[in-house]
Amino acid sequence: MKNIISIILFALFLFFILVLGLRGLPGNPSSVEINQERWKDEGPLELSPERGRYALTMSLIEDKSFHFSVPIARFTTPDLGYKNGKYVSLFAPAVSFIVMPGYIIGQFFGASQLGAFFMILIFALINALLVRSVAIHLGAKAKAATIASLLFLFASPAFAYAVTLYQHHITTFLILFSIWILLKYKNIFSLAVVWFLCALSIPVDYPNLFFMLPIGIYAFGRFFNIDKLQETVKIRIKPLAFLTLATVLIPLVFFLWFNKMSYGDPLQFSGTVASVKAIDEQGKSTVPGRAGQDRTEQFINPDLQKKSSILFFSTRELPSLLYIHLFSLDRGVLFYTPIMFFGIIGMFILYKRKEKTTSLLVAIIGFNIFLYAMFGQGGWAFGSRYLIPSYAILSIFIAITLTHLSKKFLFVILFLLLSIYSVSVNTLGAVTTNRNPPKVEAVALEKISGRKEYYTYQRNWEYLNNQGSKSFVFQTFAKDYVTAPQYYYFVAGLIILVLGGQTIFLYLKSRKEK
Repeated sequence: MKNIISIILFALFLFFILVLGLRGLPGNPSSVEINQERWKDEGPLELSPERGRYALTMSLIEDKSFHFSVPIARFTTPDLGYKNGKYVSLFAPAVSFIVMPGYIIGQFFGASQLGAFFMILIFALINALLVRSVAIHLGAKAKAATIASLLFLFASPAFAYAVTLYQHHITTFLILFSIWILLKYKNIFSLAVVWFLCALSIPVDYPNLFFMLPIGIYAFGRFFNIDKLQETVKIRIKPLAFLTLATVLIPLVFFLWFNKMSYGDPLQFSGTVASVKAIDEQGKSTVPGRAGQDRTEQFINPDLQKKSSILFFSTRELPSLLYIHLFSLDRGVLFYTPIMFFGIIGMFILYKRKEKTTSLLVAIIGFNIFLYAMFGQGGWAFGSRYLIPSYAILSIFIAITLTHLSKKFLFVILFLLLSIYSVSVNTLGAVTTNRNPPKVEAVALEKISGRKEYYTYQRNWEYLNNQGSKSFVFQTFAKDYVTAPQYYYFVAGLIILVLGGQTIFLYLKSRKEK
């Protein structure tokens, strides 16, 4: 009973902090109002991945249509699709459907956008609890697992993307929940659930197919019983296990149905649809401001574009993009969340005891890092948003690291310092904006703006002091009592206080056990 109460209190604390960071504005904006700057660049729907997914939700609920009206299409640019003379979504569809209940409930209370964003907050909260549960299952102390889940949610860019509308926390949930099920259960029903989650991951975001691949291979091993005898190996097939594969049909049928309704072809991927970057006053595709002359005809007539899903990935810039995601000032893990590197120690510790499970977790990280290093650096973003699933897995390893090294004073001091730094950086991102350009675009932007353009989290600090915070709680309630920097100090300080207290308590308890 005591353990249950502690988990509930911990979940309530996570929820409270996430609500303090949740971005949004009150109101149920129409398709015309949603194009106002207060909702777009200056507001919660500041980047095209958010707008594209929100636009589909809005179109399905308000217009009962898979195709966008001109106002919604204009809101979606520059990531807007075009097929058969109609404006359509360029994003995988599942996220837009998943947030629909939040949109509808929020609409009832006069806050449809906030309700949609709130659905992602719920997934982020569950992810933190899953990190804790998986870590304990793998042998971490409960206190160490609690600290690790705090670090995942508030000391990495996962925080900045838990309070807005992106697919990353849903992807992370599918990965963590699948791992949790495989570790906790070994029956036929658990396999059916895992296959369902693997298939569902595809309409959430296409690269998830690769992230879920190690999980699928691990689950497929449950189809067989392998008995090692003295000189032979006996393999027995479980026929009923193969029937569990039928659950993949449910998400796939949904996916094919959506493609048919949107693009007229069940096998048409949204990423291969022609794109529109700008719309003129007559509602027709036009040339964006900085387009090259060689592409003018393709912008005016989108059907002339030839796109392939294979061309999204390239090994040509793999070394430089690996550097950008891991070590650069504008995106790198080292700069935004250095605490995550402590997870590497936990990998080696856990591998000695649980080789197969460790290999599974490391494989997921490997697919995550290398696939996106072939895809790009993530456009305008706070930190490396693509690596949020890896932050979750690394946090599990951090719990293992803490369990074994928490009695060492120098380790705990270094751990606390890096934790405080990582929390401070990522809380700054959560309460301000994700509109941070990569270095190369910031340099080009300086020539246009005529001023210094920051591309690190210093841009967020500048935003905090000049524009304030995009937090719904701050804008609606707190701004009349505190300044934006004071609000940031309160949120970051509360996290650091709880995280530091938990770490010191673990250290003292470990010393006593020694």
